[in-house]
Amino acid sequence: MKKYLYTIIIVSLLFSCEDFLEEEVFTEYDPSVFLQDEAGVDALLTGAYSAAVITNFGAIDHFNLTQLNTDETWETGGGLNRRVLPIIEFNWDPSLDYFNSGYNSFYNAIAAANNVLNVIESLDNLDDATLIKIEAEARFLRAFSYYNLHNYFGPTPIVTVPAGATLDEIEAVGKETPRATEEEYRSYVSRDLIYASENLDYGGLSSRANKGSALALLTKFYLNNKQWEEAAATAQEVISNGGYVLYDNYTKLFAVEGEDNNEFIFRFEALVGTNQVNVYIPHAFPPNYPIESNWENFGAQFRTYTSFYETFDVNDIRRQLLISEYIPTTTGELTPLSRDSDSKALDDVRSFKFVPDPDAAGRFNGNDTPFIRLADIILSRAEALNELNGPTEEGITLINEIRDRAKVPTVEVSDFGSKEELRDFILAERGWELYSESLRREDLIRHNKFVERAIERGKPAQPHHVVYPLPQAQIDNNPNLEQNPGY
Repeated sequence: MKKYLYTIIIVSLLFSCEDFLEEEVFTEYDPSVFLQDEAGVDALLTGAYSAAVITNFGAIDHFNLTQLNTDETWETGGGLNRRVLPIIEFNWDPSLDYFNSGYNSFYNAIAAANNVLNVIESLDNLDDATLIKIEAEARFLRAFSYYNLHNYFGPTPIVTVPAGATLDEIEAVGKETPRATEEEYRSYVSRDLIYASENLDYGGLSSRANKGSALALLTKFYLNNKQWEEAAATAQEVISNGGYVLYDNYTKLFAVEGEDNNEFIFRFEALVGTNQVNVYIPHAFPPNYPIESNWENFGAQFRTYTSFYETFDVNDIRRQLLISEYIPTTTGELTPLSRDSDSKALDDVRSFKFVPDPDAAGRFNGNDTPFIRLADIILSRAEALNELNGPTEEGITLINEIRDRAKVPTVEVSDFGSKEELRDFILAERGWELYSESLRREDLIRHNKFVERAIERGKPAQPHHVVYPLPQAQIDNNPNLEQNPGY
């Protein structure tokens, strides 16, 4: 039964199937027992955040699906390679476990958010302002989950279950709901984010939903759907009124010491000793890298293409977090990772963007991970303006804000003879600024370069590869779920 219940709106789904059938699970979340005050409702909402957060090895799964088939990153070695090789090689079978686990993960988060929304409908012991804020946060988390599903698969089913539905009715919804149309999907997600933005304030923790994160996610949703006017306007609201600023030291921005910044708009917290940790860096260390005794180096290796590394200006500050050579503990000799002595590309540069945590516990690091930060929104507005008007002074000024921090030469409107030239430059700038942040796949797709560049790398990419196949397990469960074309 559990395979069908990813769509339901009860937090109990996060437990085992046997636990789900025990009566005490229902009474545990009975509003008359548990939800007597704001603290009780907030605990339920916190559970929804826990379901939605992309952290630990779930963040690696997300990274694998958003980076490893791009022109930036690939992977070799370890037990991971067997699982990710089909992703890298564009051999995407609907039965691949990554697709089903990603699908289930985001629908679990949707279920948790919907549970909060259903519970608060029946509450009369909290003031309206508190209930509206809780609803806004839950709707943000729901939209966040649908946003990620859309980036993976295109439109998926929009699951709604009536309050008080029986288990049979809940199961039927999961087995019968068809995919939404693109128009329905866009309307649904944008409505949730607009509601959140209108009913939350700026400020507070960047790991919780607020007005800025709702508008920033809405900006990204508009941008990926090529709704340029809406993307430009929403980005401007974030830039002008959110109070966000670019962190002055890019090389520290992703280190534990840089977490107290006002550039991260929405982030996933990580803290060693909790169930929210960052496990990226053990995948980035090259073999026999001189690590500290409290660090760990995996056999699974995330590698950066030489061709991408060499697009950076040699003075670009951002390039400093890409390791192109090192001295292994076994040889004591300088070992290249970019090109060998015959100038052959090694495609083995390592991204140390998430600077190793001095207080790591083996594989577990405490680096927070941004999902959206100000630099992304600045470049998003520049991109939207270019699509609307071609190269303009405002668009170039926005790009130069990013380049100024990177200590690279600024650009001029006259440097670009057409919208197309600036479009290509913005894509390159996004690569330099946002590498290793699980954004490259969606950027390449939006710029119609994903398939083209994969073919250039010798991969058998085809036009339908701009979305992943829906998991076969879900199609088997739901006869109304239509597979993406080409699979």
